[in-house]
Amino acid sequence: MHLTDKLAKEYITLLLKENGFIKQRLSWNRIRDPFVDIINIQKLPGSTENDERFVLNIGVFIPEYYETVWHQPYKRFVNEVDAIFRTRLGDLLKDEFSKNINSSFITLNSDSDVSKVGKELSLAIEKRVIPCLDSFISYQSLHDYIESDDGWYKNYPLMQIYFALMKQSLGDTESATAILDDLIERKNKAWVVHAQRIKTLIKS
Repeated sequence: MHLTDKLAKEYITLLLKENGFIKQRLSWNRIRDPFVDIINIQKLPGSTENDERFVLNIGVFIPEYYETVWHQPYKRFVNEVDAIFRTRLGDLLKDEFSKNINSSFITLNSDSDVSKVGKELSLAIEKRVIPCLDSFISYQSLHDYIESDDGWYKNYPLMQIYFALMKQSLGDTESATAILDDLIERKNKAWVVHAQRIKTLIKS
């Protein structure tokens, strides 16, 4: 068994199961209508058997927005890349834990690393990650958190569209339209059609 899989099995899966998550490979979902919370271990390229590197991704997915954009029901297990809110463990911890888990990526070289890192990682998930996700109790609370994060969503076209839909859900059609116009003006051919369609839907 790979060290990362061993860490997940021994230190993460049970904790997340007790908090309502279900597991698929190295990802976990929790349904909290209207949200789906996501925690994911992403193994990094270049990892070897004795030098495994990964990041812990955290996200919040909104089925309604996904279905509006893609015209199809969402899959019952979702990925962090489709989330409206996305972050990594290190960004969430803000130097509160050791460099074992509070760095750009986490490294495992031995079974002793699995124990050392696993204990601290499970504590960080329990004390920081789950409470962060639990704090999103409405569209408004999630909106305010995302908006306070310096507009990071502008780097991701899909996130821009999702955030425009969230603005519309909260009754702010003007801001929703402005976000979509910004995306349309960038002339990213892969996303302009989606942005224009959502803009028409919002204004109809």
